[in-house]
Amino acid sequence: MAWLYWLGDRLRLIAYSSDWKWNHFWDTIVSKKQLKKLPKFSSLFKSKLHQKVFCLIMVMIGVVGAAIVFKLFPEEGLFGIHHRHILWQWHYSMYVIIPLIVGWSFGMFFLWSEKWSDYFAEKITISPIIKATIWGIVLALLTLITSYALYSGEFQIVPFVHQALQISPLFLLVIAVIKTLSTNIGFSLGWRGGKIFPSIFASVAVGAAIAQFLPIMPVMCVAITVSASIAVILGKPLLTAILLILLLPIELAPVILVSAYLAACLTKVSYSFRQKNN
Repeated sequence: MAWLYWLGDRLRLIAYSSDWKWNHFWDTIVSKKQLKKLPKFSSLFKSKLHQKVFCLIMVMIGVVGAAIVFKLFPEEGLFGIHHRHILWQWHYSMYVIIPLIVGWSFGMFFLWSEKWSDYFAEKITISPIIKATIWGIVLALLTLITSYALYSGEFQIVPFVHQALQISPLFLLVIAVIKTLSTNIGFSLGWRGGKIFPSIFASVAVGAAIAQFLPIMPVMCVAITVSASIAVILGKPLLTAILLILLLPIELAPVILVSAYLAACLTKVSYSFRQKNN
């Protein structure tokens, strides 16, 4: 990922700097002043529609490319086109609202945790290094409860999914809460990383917990829960669906897409209701 940012910065400089020379391409430092003078991504397009069409085409190229690579070199991993036989039954529709609401609620909890973590971190006036050190100690202590508190969600999702249904629902919820709090508080106190994979991991734990109480396929329950949760956290249902289609069985693509958009609609209704009451 760092290499992609590095390459993108240099391509922008080449395209919009009149005095750029190719022997500067391998310079390790790009000044912020240079980058601030360059146009923003949105200004490169004639309209919003032009920008959306371009992004959609690039995403489709990436999806097709990933599908070809994983088809040619099949292996069990986080990303790929996964296949699984799905037993479709009409009585499932009676229960899908439960993982949808639970996933949406957990997504709201994740955002609430993020907001209040930032709020309390700003109130602490000690050195950033001390903040990060203290949280490192706390994080080490949390591993005494579960090793899943660590920041390696993207590497732990696959083995976790295989054993999630053998873990008690209560402890799965404990794992989800610890993962959520450790992620958001840690970043608020100066740790660095991404929140997408930890949020997916925590959502999988919640989905696996409620799947043990519903008479539907566990993988479908998890898919609905995760789709709803991540759609709320990212605020972009289409991006959520594209990401999760590469993580979950491709046969569940319609379920993932519908769940993500329903959760996004539910979020809009919730926010508009709050604004009217305030």
